[in-house]
Amino acid sequence: MLNPVQVENVGVTRASNAAHYEFFSMVMKRTTDITLDHPLWKQAAEDFAKAFSEEDSAFRQYTSSLQTEPLKLADEERDKLYSALRDAIKAYVKFPVAETADAAKKLKRVLDNYNLHIADNYLKESGTIVNILQDFGNYTAELDLLRLTDIVAQLREANDKVRKLLSDRNVERSTYILGALKTARKASDQAYAILILYTNAYAALNPSSREAADLVRLLNEDLKYFRQHAYGNASKKEEPEPSPEPDAPADNE
Repeated sequence: MLNPVQVENVGVTRASNAAHYEFFSMVMKRTTDITLDHPLWKQAAEDFAKAFSEEDSAFRQYTSSLQTEPLKLADEERDKLYSALRDAIKAYVKFPVAETADAAKKLKRVLDNYNLHIADNYLKESGTIVNILQDFGNYTAELDLLRLTDIVAQLREANDKVRKLLSDRNVERSTYILGALKTARKASDQAYAILILYTNAYAALNPSSREAADLVRLLNEDLKYFRQHAYGNASKKEEPEPSPEPDAPADNE
């Protein structure tokens, strides 16, 4: 009699939201492509599919909150204003009138000190602009001379709008969205545990089943990948495991 190969046990509950979702997506594919001919296994697979469907819906809502599109547009407007201000200051540095060039050099030093890149994530860019504008408060005469006071005011208003949208998005995620995802993940974990229980039982009782052997092998390959990438991998920047607090993503998603 052949020794049955079993699906290995691994703790999926500690994984980040993204890693958890990715792994269960692979499980869904495996158990759709390969089915085992037993009513209990089929019911377990159906229950897992239903549970993962809820997680899929919650995860998509989590990663695409209602504030995402307005935030993207507000950031684009802010970037245009900052770029225009930066380019104007750089141009004035080369102005042939010494007083004008000197004023521009003072403002350019402020920009150089912070070295802002508009491709930075929303949160980092917002904080950098706050600091730049605070420092510009020491050069109101220079801004007036270069006729840049209005664009600085517009940049401040645009930055405040982005910061407000970031706050709204985090509040949104921290309440019903993150809570729904946490609940959905728990249901998926329970359904997955039952599915693996019946998969291993079927494989043990049917050691000559090619379908069972293939399914177990593929699931173990997915588990190996999951272990390598879900925990402690510095090259993958994912949000932490679900908790009652928002993860406040600072990404340009």
